[in-house]
Amino acid sequence: MIERQKIKKILVPLDGSKNSLKALETGVHLAKEHEASLTVIHVIHMSHKKELKQKELEEEVPPEFFLSAKNLAVKNDVPFNSRILTGDPGHSIVEYSDDHNIDVIVIGARGISTFKKIFLGSVSNYVMHASKVAVMLIK
Repeated sequence: MIERQKIKKILVPLDGSKNSLKALETGVHLAKEHEASLTVIHVIHMSHKKELKQKELEEEVPPEFFLSAKNLAVKNDVPFNSRILTGDPGHSIVEYSDDHNIDVIVIGARGISTFKKIFLGSVSNYVMHASKVAVMLIK
C-alpha cells in the first residue's frame, strides 16, 4: 500500500489578483484540514539584481496586502508566515519552495500582468512545470 505524504507546509504566492485570492482561500482551507502551516509570498519582479534589505522590500508592498491573508489564517487557527521576495516571480516561487521544504504550492491560474494577453498564466505555468512538489492550480 502506498503511504500518503503528510502535508506540513503550504505555499501561496499572492499578487493581489482575483485568482491569487482564491488560491489563498484554498490554501487556508487545505492548511486547516491538514494542520499545516501557511506561507504567503509576494514577488517584486526585478529584472536587474538590485539588492534590497527585507525592510526596504516591506516598504514597497502596502501592509494591507498581507493583512487580509494573515487575518484569514488567524481566524482559521492556521500558523502563518509571509515573505516578500525579488526577482523573476516563477523562478523565485520554485526556489523558495525548494529551499523551505514546501509540500504543496497553491497558485492562481492567472495573475496581474502588463501584457496579460501574451503572458496569460505564464508564472503559474512555469511553477507547474518547474516545481518538484505538488502544485494546485486555482481558477
